[in-house]
Amino acid sequence: MNRMGRAALAEAYGTFLLTMIGPGTIIAVTFLDGSITSAGLGFIGLAHGVALLLAVYTIGRLTGAHINPAVTIAHWATRRIETKKVVPYILGQLGGASLAGFVQLALWTSSNNRELVQAAHSTFLGDTIPSPEFGVGAVLLAEVIGTAILVFTVFGATDKTADPSRAGVTIGFALAAIVWIFGRISGASLNPARTWGPTLASAVFSLTPLGNLWIYVVGPVLGGLLGAFLYDAFR
Repeated sequence: MNRMGRAALAEAYGTFLLTMIGPGTIIAVTFLDGSITSAGLGFIGLAHGVALLLAVYTIGRLTGAHINPAVTIAHWATRRIETKKVVPYILGQLGGASLAGFVQLALWTSSNNRELVQAAHSTFLGDTIPSPEFGVGAVLLAEVIGTAILVFTVFGATDKTADPSRAGVTIGFALAAIVWIFGRISGASLNPARTWGPTLASAVFSLTPLGNLWIYVVGPVLGGLLGAFLYDAFR
């Protein structure tokens, strides 16, 4: 396998990790508590942060651990990665997320426990779903702002003048905090691939999330570009 193939595979692994741990925790919390409480939201945010932290420290030296098409596009737009890397990275991310989505489907819906299967179905395998209490504009804005903060943090934590040993903790806690803030509004995806995996797999039993998918593509991409250009302007 050539270098680009290895990089794409590393991105696939990192995105698989995030899309297993984050959505899996949403399903588990829903099953255990019946709904997502304030404590449950805390666990969900922490799970996403820990997953990202693990990815940064395991594949960061190989690819930078983007594990997010919005982050990859932001790196490309600010000339931090070569154009030839963009498509392999994004394909790897979507592939890893897709695999994670179907693994979740196989794990959670094969149980004989009706309540457990219901938790998987009601959360669409841990997908990010807009809150009915907020309009589409608010949900889209939450994704834009959340991703802008995340990408700004990524650029700052991985700057050549920053301490690389702290990058994983910084970025992981940033993601956790953003989930705590915006999770109740949009589900705080901030990542088209992370939403794509559960959306694709849950299409086996419901097409509902497909109607919202555009929000989790447009919002994170716009937010990622905003965060990237803001960081460069401040720097």
